[in-house]
Amino acid sequence: AKMSTALVVAAIAALLVCVRAADPFVRRSGGKLTLDGQPFRFAGPNIYWLGLDENEPPGTVAYPTPFRVLDTLNTSRVMGATVVRCHTCGISTGNLLSFERALGVFNATARDVIDRAIAAAGHAGVRLIVPLTDNYHYYHGGKFDFTTWRGLGDETLFYSDAQVISDFKQYINMLLTHVNPYTNLALRDDPTVLAWETGNELQSPANWTIEIAQYIKSIDSNHLVLDGHYGIDRGVLASASVDIVSDHFYPMSLPRLQADAALAAQADKVFVVGEFAWSGPGLAGFLSAIEGDARIAGDLFWSLFGHADTYGYEQHGDGFTVHYPGDTPDKAADVALLRDHAFHMSGLQPPTPPVPPAPLITVAVAASGQLAWRGAAGAASYTIERSTDQQSWTPVCTQCVNDNGLPWHDTSAGGHPAWYRVAAVAVGGAQGPFSAAVLSH
Repeated sequence: AKMSTALVVAAIAALLVCVRAADPFVRRSGGKLTLDGQPFRFAGPNIYWLGLDENEPPGTVAYPTPFRVLDTLNTSRVMGATVVRCHTCGISTGNLLSFERALGVFNATARDVIDRAIAAAGHAGVRLIVPLTDNYHYYHGGKFDFTTWRGLGDETLFYSDAQVISDFKQYINMLLTHVNPYTNLALRDDPTVLAWETGNELQSPANWTIEIAQYIKSIDSNHLVLDGHYGIDRGVLASASVDIVSDHFYPMSLPRLQADAALAAQADKVFVVGEFAWSGPGLAGFLSAIEGDARIAGDLFWSLFGHADTYGYEQHGDGFTVHYPGDTPDKAADVALLRDHAFHMSGLQPPTPPVPPAPLITVAVAASGQLAWRGAAGAASYTIERSTDQQSWTPVCTQCVNDNGLPWHDTSAGGHPAWYRVAAVAVGGAQGPFSAAVLSH
């Protein structure tokens, strides 16, 4: 039987209503965040280097490899994260590898790396808070680039010089309106982004923040704006264009946390802990206070690093580096608290850690028995098997080594070539698939 035109139109209209009902963007309802009409609270890490790195080797500015980006994002998910704060997804000015390497000169390669990182975050199931400039002279650039480009020696003119403000708006426009080829979405249309942050730890006057927030809203009606001022600026609380305020906690402080939450709630603004020093006494109490205070929408610890490209973890010596599941017993206890907290913030009980993927053997030296591999997200230890024919396998190491113990040495092989395969084991004992076998030589 044929369906009438009126029925077809009605069916299509009903379908469109259903499609529209699933709003993919995080929204603000007064002092709370919502997702598709439901309350949205979160916890996760800062992963500042996803768009441009300074750690491989240390002090060298380079683009991070796709493996490191994916591995660390996947590790964040193992830890329960639903949001990541990524500086270099939005701050990238002033050097040859930057998105804006010189005034008005934009770098397609840098843009591509940022695009891949944002697409990878979406694929991993995490949303991003993206700062747009920095208060400091870090490798990824900051407000000083914009004043330097105009020959101004006083960085504070970033906030008042009309030409510099126009330059910064151009930068924001180029970033937000660009279409990401990996998602086919302009960044302003991508729900992976939770919020644009006006900057990192700025000392910005309220009128500047409001002007920039209004500009962002004028070109992007989908996303929230977070004031990047270091600490809550009372001067922006009345602005309809500022959705979220935040503070950074070095060290953790319950009185300041509670005062910030009260101030934001009084102004009907969302409050987020943008960074905090997780290492030290009081972590359990700090996390518990956040969980129990509905005025706090989310928190992001500083900072997460995943596996290196060859073996072991990527290192960063600032004293606040998190490697999952923890480099020492004390750190493992803290990392477990961070993981439990992230799930609690999502209204969930922490699940059993998932089965890790297969690692990739990168070093296999017969004479020394040296063996190493690129780590697997979520791995707590590894099991190693050896074979002479790839048919019969003998365990030579059962959950006996972790990523900090590499390279591992097979002292029982006698310096003879052999086949090896490695499997990752999660916290709790779930073993993943074995790696592809590699012959030592």
